[in-house]
Amino acid sequence: MRSVAVLDGVLVPSDRATIPISDRGFLYGDAVFETVRAYDGRLFLWQQHLRRLTASLRAFRMPAPRADLADAARRVIAARGLGDAAIRLTITRGTGEGLVAGAGLVPNVVVMARPIPDELPAQREQGVGVLLLPFGRGHGGITDGHKTNAYLSAVLGKTRAAERRTFEGLYVERDGMISEGTTSNVFAVRRGKLLTPPLEAGCLPGVTRQVILHLAAEEGLAYETMALQAWTLHEPDEVFLTASTLEVMPVVRVDRQRVATGKPGTITRLLQDRYASFVRRTLARLRT
Repeated sequence: MRSVAVLDGVLVPSDRATIPISDRGFLYGDAVFETVRAYDGRLFLWQQHLRRLTASLRAFRMPAPRADLADAARRVIAARGLGDAAIRLTITRGTGEGLVAGAGLVPNVVVMARPIPDELPAQREQGVGVLLLPFGRGHGGITDGHKTNAYLSAVLGKTRAAERRTFEGLYVERDGMISEGTTSNVFAVRRGKLLTPPLEAGCLPGVTRQVILHLAAEEGLAYETMALQAWTLHEPDEVFLTASTLEVMPVVRVDRQRVATGKPGTITRLLQDRYASFVRRTLARLRT
């Protein structure tokens, strides 16, 4: 599979996809992005991702790109020969130095795709370990709830998790509460009740997170958005992560401590099954 990207509407080999050194995403992190899942070449929950991306563009007063992002996404996965893929859409404010952006900037748009890791199905079956990070994203900031290119905390958090041979790092904010993972939303289960941090904790309004809350309601499962203290994450009956690429990922270890039996729990398994059914139903509608 050759590595290609769509750069400002043009499909090019990745090693020839370049942007100016004065691009504002490069200079200031003045950019937003979105990661979309594709199944069998079809964009999954595209409109939900597009709404979140559009909300971020508006929040940071960034001009909307004129490009057809869905068409660019389909072109890049077709060119790469991918069926199942994670597609990254990156939009920078444009090219220009100075913190106050000049008028008339044209956004730079990059669309890339990568294959889904081969090990994910086994990890979803067996469960993974997570690391409680000694830092958070600093909730209460202007970037809360948005996917921006200011991603140093995620880079450091994921690196620390890898050094401890764990799958994911969970942000512990200054108040001792967990906001989210570096690339995921967090859920816990206590006495049959589903718990997840509220958006006010600084977590991303995850597309998969919202689907899981909807599916839980359909199943009659009680759920609550509430602050999760870091120390209590060693005590729940179940823990799992959600993200577009991960789907529903069981957590069987927090730091060095086993979660309950050390195996994926019954509610996690139920939601894995319901999410898989939701994916199949949604894709079936896309065929018509």
